[in-house]
Amino acid sequence: MIKRIPLAHGVFEDVEDVKRYDKEAKRRILGVSRGFVLTARKWGITTGTILDVGTGTGLLAIEFAKAIPEVHVIGLDLSAVVLDVARDNAQMSDMSLRVSFERGDAEDMPFEDDVFDLVVSSNTLHLIRYPTRMFNETRRVLKPEGKFFFSDFRRSWLGLFSQHIRAAYSPNEIRDLLGQSQLQNWAVRDYFFWLSILSEK
Repeated sequence: MIKRIPLAHGVFEDVEDVKRYDKEAKRRILGVSRGFVLTARKWGITTGTILDVGTGTGLLAIEFAKAIPEVHVIGLDLSAVVLDVARDNAQMSDMSLRVSFERGDAEDMPFEDDVFDLVVSSNTLHLIRYPTRMFNETRRVLKPEGKFFFSDFRRSWLGLFSQHIRAAYSPNEIRDLLGQSQLQNWAVRDYFFWLSILSEK
């Protein structure tokens, strides 16, 4: 296993970088969103409020709103630049009435306790400086019976070619971090290229 090298800066600030990222992400969003949506449906989530942490340009949030018409989705991100594009994407998708975006930190979320039915996050965990704080915040903002589903890169030899994979965590590191957090009833699923953290019950 190669050594983890955290990214020096994980927040989009340049408009052109955001546009390039958005164009690339749109090519793969259907594949990315499918597993999230299927899992939410399996859990019986057909109404309520979903939080997408590290929403980026809002594509996962928008796909949730399209697939589950009775939910409202809030996307959270630190970058004001990226959220401007997310709002444009929601408008162009006719989802702006059911998808909204807030600027904020995954380690200190700007929400009351016990408000979300589901918290999701895609390819954000490796950008978080203190993941345990994100897990604790997830526990705090979730309703007592709420669910969570995070997916991120898995560190491997492919990190030789990608700084994002080099910055990712190993499954055992994630289990250790979860064990230090207040988040409960979690399972870590280990795949070769990525890993998932989701509610076990």
